[in-house]
Amino acid sequence: MKYKSLYLALLLSVPTFGFAGNLNLDPYLANPSTLSKIDSNSHIQNELAAVLGGDYVKFSKNFEVLSTPYKLKMAKAIYSEGRTKAGNDASAMTLYADGRIYAAHYNSQKHTVRYFTNDKSCSTVLHPTIQVFTKHYPNVKVEFVNSNNSVLKYNGGNGLGCSSPTSRTVQTYAIASDNPTQAAAREVASKIWTQSIANSLDMNNDVGVVISNTVKSILTCSANFNLVPKPPGVGDPIPGTSYFIKPGLDYLKDYFYEIIPYLAGLSGAQPVYKTCITVAAANNRSALEMASLGI
Repeated sequence: MKYKSLYLALLLSVPTFGFAGNLNLDPYLANPSTLSKIDSNSHIQNELAAVLGGDYVKFSKNFEVLSTPYKLKMAKAIYSEGRTKAGNDASAMTLYADGRIYAAHYNSQKHTVRYFTNDKSCSTVLHPTIQVFTKHYPNVKVEFVNSNNSVLKYNGGNGLGCSSPTSRTVQTYAIASDNPTQAAAREVASKIWTQSIANSLDMNNDVGVVISNTVKSILTCSANFNLVPKPPGVGDPIPGTSYFIKPGLDYLKDYFYEIIPYLAGLSGAQPVYKTCITVAAANNRSALEMASLGI
C-alpha cells in the first residue's frame, strides 16, 4: 500500500463524526489477491483513516510485503496483514462488510502493538484475528488507542465478536499413530514453521489447505531460482505439481516422501533457497493459525 500523503486529503473528504457505512468487500472475498489494490478504494481508506486517526500513515506504510489474506468463516469479513521489507514493523486489519474495522500495527523499536476499532464491544479486548497477529510478538505491550473514542459506532453485531474469549490457549496435539494423514501434515508444518507451532495446530482440513498452499508457494519460489545448483533431495519434476488441484491433508500425505526431502534440501547450505521457506512461512502463519482456531 502506498498511502504516504493521502491522510490529510482523506480526513478532509469525510467528516470524522460520520457513521461508517457498509464496506463493499465482494471483490476481495471473491479474489483475495485483489487486496493488494485496496489502497485505491477511497471509501475503505476513508473509513480506515477515521478509525486510525494520526496512525493511519504509519499503519499503511507497513504493507510493503503482503501476507496471505484470510476469509473469516463466521462472517462476511476478510483479514489482511503486511510488513515492511525489512520485516521489522507490521500491520493487520480485519474488515467486515457491515462496516466494522479492527486494525493494529506493531512498532519494533517500542515493542508495542497499537490497536484500533470502531466497535465498542471490541474496544478493550482484542478481536480474535488481532490476537493471532499480536501473538507473533511475545511479551508485547498492547495499547487500546480508541477505547474511549467517538469512532465507536458499532457494538458487536453479527459474526465473530470479542465479548467472550475465542482464542484457544496453546496446547499440544498428539500425533495419532493411526492417523498417518495428520501425522504427515504436522511433519510438513514443522519443517516450514517450527515444531512448537506444528504441535499447536488443530490439524483440520482447512489447516491442510493452508499448509499445501504454503508448500506450493515454496515450490514456485524455488523453481524461479531454477535450483542451480540443486539442493540435495531435490529432483525433477517439482513434487506434487500435477496433483495440486486439490490442496489439503490428502495432498500432504500422498506427497509426504517427496515434500520432506525437498524442504530439507532448500534448508541446506544455499541461503537463497532457504529464503523460499522463511518468506512463505511468514506470509502464511496468520492464515495457518486462524484456520486452526476455526476463525
